[in-house]
Amino acid sequence: MGYPQNPEILQGIYRKNFFDGMGVQAGGRFYNRLSMDIPQEVTTVTWTSFGSVPEPRQLSGMVGGGGGTSMSKEVKDWKLATTVQEHEVTVDMPRSVAEDNPADAGGLVSKLGEKAQFYYDRQFMACLTSTTLLGYDGVVVYSASHPESGTNQGNAGTSAGTPTAAQVETGLADSIGKILGFKDDQGTPVNEGVSSFTVLVNPLQYMTYKTVTDPTMSQQAVDSSGGTGVYRGMVTAIPSTLVTTKYHYVFANNTSSKAIGFFHKTDWDISSNMYTDSDMWQRSKIAFFTGYARFAFYPWNWKNTARYIFT
Repeated sequence: MGYPQNPEILQGIYRKNFFDGMGVQAGGRFYNRLSMDIPQEVTTVTWTSFGSVPEPRQLSGMVGGGGGTSMSKEVKDWKLATTVQEHEVTVDMPRSVAEDNPADAGGLVSKLGEKAQFYYDRQFMACLTSTTLLGYDGVVVYSASHPESGTNQGNAGTSAGTPTAAQVETGLADSIGKILGFKDDQGTPVNEGVSSFTVLVNPLQYMTYKTVTDPTMSQQAVDSSGGTGVYRGMVTAIPSTLVTTKYHYVFANNTSSKAIGFFHKTDWDISSNMYTDSDMWQRSKIAFFTGYARFAFYPWNWKNTARYIFT
C-alpha cells in the first residue's frame, strides 16, 4: 500500500511529526520554567494594575489611642503594552524526493519542531538581554535604577572573577540577597519566604556552578574546589550556550509571577503544499513545509530576578 496522497491526511501526519519533534525538545527548555505563560487574544494588549496595594493597618486597640481613620491609597498607574510578533520556520525539498521518500519528509518536519521549541529559549534570552524592551516601570529587566519603591533598586551586580567556586558563591549571595530584599511601591518585601532559586549559566561555567549548588557534589573529590556548599539544594543550575560566558541569571522559584512574560496568540502549527493545487507543487515541483506562530516575550516582573557578571 502506498503512502497517502490526500492533503488533509498528510497534514495530520506531518503535524504529528512536528509536534513529536517539539516534544523531544520540551524537557530541555528553560523558557517554560522561567516565564509567565500569558495567552493574548489580539495582536496588541495594554496590561495594567502593576502597582501594589497597601498593607493592612491597625485602627483600634493601640496604646495611646486608636490608629485614626481609614485612608485609602491609589494604585500606581503603570502600564505595559505587548505586541505578539509573527514567526515562521520553512524548509523545502524537490517534489520527486518528497514523493519517493515520504518518511524522510516526515523526519525533516520533526526536526523543524525541534528547532521551533529551541527558538522559544532563544527569544526568551533575547528579551532578557535586550537594551530596548522596557518593563512596566520604564526600565529594562536588569538595571541599577528600578524606581518602583521611590528609591532606585538594582538587580545587576558585577565583580572580577574567573569565576572560581568561591567567587560563584559571592555572585549568588549578591543576586539572591538582592532578590530577597526587593520591595514594591508600598514598601512591602515581595519575596518573603522564597528559598528556592534557578540560575542560568554558560556551559563553560556549568560544572563550577554545579559544584556549588548540587547536593550530590558533596560526595565528590571536586568538593575541595573552594566552595562552602551553603547553596546546595537551594539553587538549581541550568546550562545554556545562549548565556554569555561569565554571566549568570538568578530567578526566584515558586512565586506568583515571573520576571519574563510569554505572550502567545497563535501556537506553533505546520502546513505543507504536498498534493495541493499550489503553484510551488504543481509547476515548480517543490514541496515545502512551514511552521508558523505568533508570540512575544516581554519584561514582566523584574523583582523576581538578578544578574551577575564576572569581569
